[in-house]
Amino acid sequence: MQIENSATRFYLLFLTITISLGIFTSPAFAQSIFSGLILSEKKDGLKVVDVQKGSPCFDAGLKAGDIILEIDGKKIESLDDYIKISKEARGKKVEAALTVLRKGVLYEAVIRIYSIPVHQHWDQKITKPKELPRGLTNSPYEYWAGKGNRTLKISKITASFESKVKTYNEAINYLYYGLHYQPESIDTALQIAKAHHELGSLYLNNGNIKDGTKNYKNSIKLYVNCLKKTQKEDYLKPILNNLQEIEKGLSKIDVDKTKLLSGTKKEINRSQQKD
Repeated sequence: MQIENSATRFYLLFLTITISLGIFTSPAFAQSIFSGLILSEKKDGLKVVDVQKGSPCFDAGLKAGDIILEIDGKKIESLDDYIKISKEARGKKVEAALTVLRKGVLYEAVIRIYSIPVHQHWDQKITKPKELPRGLTNSPYEYWAGKGNRTLKISKITASFESKVKTYNEAINYLYYGLHYQPESIDTALQIAKAHHELGSLYLNNGNIKDGTKNYKNSIKLYVNCLKKTQKEDYLKPILNNLQEIEKGLSKIDVDKTKLLSGTKKEINRSQQKD
């Protein structure tokens, strides 16, 4: 019985390490939110055995010997709890708040895997870029923006709904990676906004209101932020036209348009007055 329990605990620890190192992470995300973190089960929580240098957990300040008591307010009493939360977070979350006990003192650590430049410039929490290929001759921005543009072209010609959604999401991620390296690029932000717009319409036409409005919301947010950053006529006209298209799309479904378009009219009026 003791041997069986030891084997089970070893399996759980191995599975935990596998998840933590991000081996099964979604291709849409650069790394798992808990990557680089190795834990062991303790009576009062999970003890940090090791933290890989440069990992999100290392950047959040976690150290060997810390005891993790809660993740996002949920008590963590076993490796099973941690594995469940890790699976739920994988490919969906870009930050997590941990309640940690260190040498008898409680404190909160926040793990973030989103791009700080993109968040600062565009108020979007998007994961950091993946590793760049070796021997890259062009700039990181050119590499990701170019890959995003090529993928967007593919999304126009793919046949099935599922393949279109997958390709649009890949293109959006690649363009965001480019924006990480050149966050002031309004052209790239507008490409992402348009891609969210088209993906939102694709979802709505397929009857998926939740994901449709989610993408519309992201699109509106980027368009409005672009309006705040530039008054060039070359940008204003397509932005306003696209916002009008989104408003028409929203008028066909039962959603709170006022909430989604909050601040949009105000920013449009401000832009037209400056113009």
